[in-house]
Amino acid sequence: MELHEHISILKKGKSFIITFTLLVTLAAFLFTYFRPVTYASSISFAVNRINKQETPYYDDSYFGIQASDLFSQTVISWFLTPSVLLEIYESGEVDPQIESLERFANRFKTKKYSPQNIVVRFSERDEDTANTISQAVITVVEEKAVSINQTADNKALFEIVGEKPVIVKNDPQTILATIVGFIVGLVVGIVLVYLFRYFKTPSQLKEHIS
Repeated sequence: MELHEHISILKKGKSFIITFTLLVTLAAFLFTYFRPVTYASSISFAVNRINKQETPYYDDSYFGIQASDLFSQTVISWFLTPSVLLEIYESGEVDPQIESLERFANRFKTKKYSPQNIVVRFSERDEDTANTISQAVITVVEEKAVSINQTADNKALFEIVGEKPVIVKNDPQTILATIVGFIVGLVVGIVLVYLFRYFKTPSQLKEHIS
């Protein structure tokens, strides 16, 4: 296809391209403009091994790391358990506003960066609530950690310590989203014009050209 044919196709589809681009741009602007501000919270937990038992028969450091890894995995599983999540909200005296168990169980995101380092992330619509829930997360996790890793002589093998939460305001990127919407709308509009021409029957195409 030669250049003048491309120009002809774009000229004939100009109205559609402009209209489609403006609609997508407007939709992107309105979506981000009316999107509520959220506050993202990140909490780091350090899993420390305490009351290490010395033994002359094997190197305890390797087995200690493996045990820490298993303990960290247990902590991560708490944030997929609705009953534990409900305990967190009750500790912070915040209404959990449960719409479904699936969404409630996915409200917190956890990642284990090492056997001794866990990060928990979540978002809330206001800073006070984000801070309250962050403190409740630290309290519940530390308390549950103490209760589940007691030895026969009532000594804890691990302790988990929550660091100071980092809370960041997430502003909707209205200008950026509008620019992206314009570019996407323009590209998709041009593609649709070419697809419309491609799927036309030869007789329709002849009438359109004439």
